[in-house]
Amino acid sequence: MTVARLVLSGIKKAYPGVLANDDVALTVGQGEIHALLGENGAGKSTLVKIIYGVLAPDAGEIAWEGRPVTIPSPHAARTLGIGMVFQHFSLFDALTVLENVALGLDAKLDRRTLA
Repeated sequence: MTVARLVLSGIKKAYPGVLANDDVALTVGQGEIHALLGENGAGKSTLVKIIYGVLAPDAGEIAWEGRPVTIPSPHAARTLGIGMVFQHFSLFDALTVLENVALGLDAKLDRRTLA
């Protein structure tokens, strides 16, 4: 039996006056591609930020490869193998493409490894 790569169950996130995610459940198997669709303010970005460790859920559980996990930071997400491209991102004009990409890496890599 194949274990799901990512399982979310009962995920809730609220802001003052707004319930962004309410009892969200999602299962993603290895190699699968899923899309989150919804109107502005539906909670899509909030859910992705929870998966990536930018936000903490108010309730619910996250399992990665069959193990319950807490994802307290983007670094922890990347350690698991979870990555994210932000909707609105900034590049530093004074840096090269390589240097801009390297800013998002956790480990120090030899410049030749990146090229």
